[in-house]
Amino acid sequence: MKSNVNYDVVIIGAGPAGMTAAIYFERSGLNPLILEKDAPGGTLNKTHKIENYPGYVDKDGTTLAFRMYSQIEELGIDLKVEAVKNIEKENDTYKIITDNNEYQTKYVLIATGKIPRKLDAKDAEKFVGKGISYCAICDGTLYKNKVVAVIGGGNSAMEAASYMGNIANHIYVINRSNTLKADEKEKNILEKENVEVIYEAKVTEIIGDEIIEKIKLDNNQELDVSAVFVCIGQDSNTGYYQNLKLETDSQGIIVDGNMKTSDDNVYACGDAISKSLYQVVTATSEGAIAASNIIKNMRNSR
Repeated sequence: MKSNVNYDVVIIGAGPAGMTAAIYFERSGLNPLILEKDAPGGTLNKTHKIENYPGYVDKDGTTLAFRMYSQIEELGIDLKVEAVKNIEKENDTYKIITDNNEYQTKYVLIATGKIPRKLDAKDAEKFVGKGISYCAICDGTLYKNKVVAVIGGGNSAMEAASYMGNIANHIYVINRSNTLKADEKEKNILEKENVEVIYEAKVTEIIGDEIIEKIKLDNNQELDVSAVFVCIGQDSNTGYYQNLKLETDSQGIIVDGNMKTSDDNVYACGDAISKSLYQVVTATSEGAIAASNIIKNMRNSR
C-alpha cells in the first residue's frame, strides 16, 4: 500500500458540494485531493431533470455533473477514483485509507452524500442487477416496451416514473400510503395513460428464476413486471468514518454554521449532513462555506 502525504485537505466525495469546495481550495492556493468511489457528480448522474438550479436550463443532471467535473479538470485538481474504507486520527493528522492507498492530511471534508435505502422484500437482494434497480436513468433503457414497477411516492419516484413513461409499456407506481409525498408539479406524470398508481401497498416478495418475473404485494396481489425501480429514500453513508466518533442524528452528520463537525478539523457538507433541504443549490453553498472556513483556519494557524 502506497502512502501519500502532500495534500492540504482531502475531500471525500465528488458531488456538487465536494467539487465546489475543491474549486475554492485550488483558487486559494491550496492542494486538495478529491476521492470518489464512482463517477463525479454523485446523485446528479441519476437525476432525470433539474428545474430549480439558477441559470441551468438543460434540466438533466448528467450534463450539470459533466460541467462541474470539466471545471475540476481545467483547474488541474487531483481526483482519484478510490473508495474510502477508513479514517484514522493520529494526533493532529488524519490518515485516509482506501483499497490501494493511504493519504495523510490536516483537514478532512466529508461530502459523500447518501446511499439508496434498500427494498425490504423477500429475495430483493438476489435480484439486484437482474431487475432490481436503484437508478432508472442508469438502467431504464434495458426495459424498453416492458412492464415495470416504481416503488415510492416522493419526487424521486415520480422522476423515475416520468423517465420510464417514454420507455416502458406500463408503469406501476406502488406507494405504501394513500397519498403521494411528491410535489404537485411532479405528479403530472400520473396523467399518462401508461402510469398506474397502487396505493396502500407494499412489495413483500420478488419472484423469478434468473430474472424478475413478478412481484407480490402485501394485499396478496401479484404483478407481472420485468423490473423494479426502488425510490424509497436514502440513508447516510457512515461506515468509513466511524472511528472519528462524529456527532450524528438520523439525518446525517451534525455540523455548525461553518460546516464544522464535532471534530475540529473535520468538516462536512452536502447530503452527508443533517439538514432540512437536500438540493443541488444547498450542496454547492455548503461546499463553499466549508472550504472558506477551512482556508481561514489554515491561514490563522500559520
